[in-house]
Amino acid sequence: MLGLSELGQALKEAREQKNLSLDDLQEETKIQRRYLKAIEDGDYSQLPGDFYTRAFIKSYAEAVGLDFKNLTEQYSSDMPKLERQHVETRITPPDGSENERSPKKLRTNAIRSKNWSSFVNKAIVVVFILIALMIVYILVTHIAGNGSKQSADQSSSNSVQFKGDSTPPNSSSSSSSSDSASNSDSSSEQVLKKEKEEGSTTTYTLSGTSTFDVTVSAKSDSPAWFEAVDNTTNKQIAQGTAASTGKKSYHFDASDVQTLRLKFGNVPGTELKINGHNVDFSNSSTVQTLLINFSK
Repeated sequence: MLGLSELGQALKEAREQKNLSLDDLQEETKIQRRYLKAIEDGDYSQLPGDFYTRAFIKSYAEAVGLDFKNLTEQYSSDMPKLERQHVETRITPPDGSENERSPKKLRTNAIRSKNWSSFVNKAIVVVFILIALMIVYILVTHIAGNGSKQSADQSSSNSVQFKGDSTPPNSSSSSSSSDSASNSDSSSEQVLKKEKEEGSTTTYTLSGTSTFDVTVSAKSDSPAWFEAVDNTTNKQIAQGTAASTGKKSYHFDASDVQTLRLKFGNVPGTELKINGHNVDFSNSSTVQTLLINFSK
């Protein structure tokens, strides 16, 4: 497929709108620049197979803020398709010395050859699927690991105000009378202010509260992987995968953390709450990192 395809043109225009060069995109996605250029040109022959081509296009689209599913539907003719190759088994005609073999024996050999060919085909497909899944897993975790890099560029600031009770949802209703002294604090206004955003990393400041209670839940059937780390000491606070068929949510207290680093591996399937209030992710990227500075 040579020449600039409609899909490649759409990806290129999205990249240029974000003022990203191919070198910038290579750093963001960890995909070689020549592969990114081949995707824009529609020259898939330069890429290592249809499966990897689709995976690279998905990473490219997410990096420039496009929805891969919509691209697949809109540009289906430009999207490489995964097809199972048919392996034809040929039986070489017998030479003169084999002419006296009985028809029954020939039929038996043909059946054995056909069965063996079917087994080999199935084994090849299974191995291919396992290798593909391993490569996708490595790509996703690698991109998630690099998402923690901070940028010096300042984006426009947004803030989310949480008004009312700031007591964590799991607090006991039978608190002792000594807790009444802090009731005035619970009525204060909480503010989660977005400071900056670059790529898949967004920085916030949480203020107006003395508590920092975090809950991560799965909001769909797909697993929601996350990791929480104290960004100052690099100490892991919590990590896990929330899923509808297993542990549905994780809850932890980060009140003693100055800067919390949250990594998410499946943002569309993840629900994040801080002090009992929902937090909307700033973009639709599947893999994202949140840095939350806690200002008591």
